[in-house]
Amino acid sequence: MDRRDFIKVSGLAAAGVALTGCAPAGWSKKEQDLFGKKPTGHFSLTQLSSVTDTIGESYLMKTTGGKVFMVDGGYAAETEKLRRYLAEAGNHVDLWFITHPHEDHMEALATILNDPQGITIDKVVYSRVPDAFLDCEPGSADNARGYYRALDNFMDGTDFVNVHQAGQRFDMDGVGIMILSVADMGIPTKHYNEQTMIIRMWDDAKSVVFLGDAEEERGNRVLAQYKEYLDCDYLQMAHHGQSGCNEQFYKSINFRACLWPTPSWVWEPAPENTWLKTRDTRRWMEEKGITEHHVSCLEEDWTLL
Repeated sequence: MDRRDFIKVSGLAAAGVALTGCAPAGWSKKEQDLFGKKPTGHFSLTQLSSVTDTIGESYLMKTTGGKVFMVDGGYAAETEKLRRYLAEAGNHVDLWFITHPHEDHMEALATILNDPQGITIDKVVYSRVPDAFLDCEPGSADNARGYYRALDNFMDGTDFVNVHQAGQRFDMDGVGIMILSVADMGIPTKHYNEQTMIIRMWDDAKSVVFLGDAEEERGNRVLAQYKEYLDCDYLQMAHHGQSGCNEQFYKSINFRACLWPTPSWVWEPAPENTWLKTRDTRRWMEEKGITEHHVSCLEEDWTLL
């Protein structure tokens, strides 16, 4: 499917046209068995695009009851744009989830913590990677430590929740949130991506799973432990769709639409960038029959209501 086709399909979805996929929308009997009573709340989701067409991940959710959730936020360069969105939402975030300590996921939050400019945050939820492990990625270690210092030194009433155990729930305003993976030093691949916190969020009409930058080992472990909880309506592609979870992972779970926090140079890799596997991921989605795709470099700040 080329760029024009993807824009066409995404535009139909945004307009409310029903699209086929691998999983039905709404609250199924299986979801009721897994989670109990159907949720009463509802949230919108905005996939924020990069102002510099760089890699990163940033999602803003707003509930009908006025609560605001964030997942990641991107590089420091994305901070001013993010501040504008947060100002429109009241300059207050109720829950801010950080999947892992790579700069393209946590740097904007660290920048805001160091200089809030009126933004208040009730709770930051993360799964801390031990200091000794940070040196496994020398190129990112200093920035990761700076991010953790920003968390440790922030003294404005924010609650910082370090999640040690998968399965923890954060239910707020009738919206369900479940942590499906946490930092695990037992994973043999010593890479921050494999420490990604995977998050499931659902309301009265839809479910979303955020895979962060999960790679193959992380994906396989979560698939073995929480397979049914990975079934969802909207699935964020792992590691921006360039690599990450493998073909077996994607083809073992049910979802009907893909969220791609993906810059143009990852979406359409140059021939010399053989390490970018985006075309493989796109092919797997085509083989799976997924036709609804929302790509941050193609749809600026796409919003799901």
